[in-house]
Amino acid sequence: MQQIFAINRNKAEAPVTATFFVAAMFSSIAFYPTFLWGAFLLFPMLAIIYLILRKFKVSYFKRQCFIYVDDTGIKYCLHIYQRPVFIAWEQIDKINYQIYEINIKIVSTGEVISIQIGYLKNPEEFEELKGILDAKMLTK
Repeated sequence: MQQIFAINRNKAEAPVTATFFVAAMFSSIAFYPTFLWGAFLLFPMLAIIYLILRKFKVSYFKRQCFIYVDDTGIKYCLHIYQRPVFIAWEQIDKINYQIYEINIKIVSTGEVISIQIGYLKNPEEFEELKGILDAKMLTK
């Protein structure tokens, strides 16, 4: 059985939005004394560039964000800067459900991977995801 859960696009793009904001802020500060009006126009210009890249899905914006569960394991990508991560069922020690996240403990390293529930496009799908994960852990 395969199931794909979509990730909220605005939350997935939050790191990119923050990067553009910080770049615009530091660029404006750097150009302020010498290029007075350009420093004030830099932020709106970078915002327009950001919106154009987002609209046409260029570079990072063409990446898809998801949680994918199948018979082999869990594959997820929660934000645009992240590459998809795969966790095989054999690598999972236990799964703990919290109010705002799912914690997955890895057998070999004891590492805990946290998947925030707020990233789901439809938060109602949490119960379905929880049911699928529980069923897979029982059959493991």
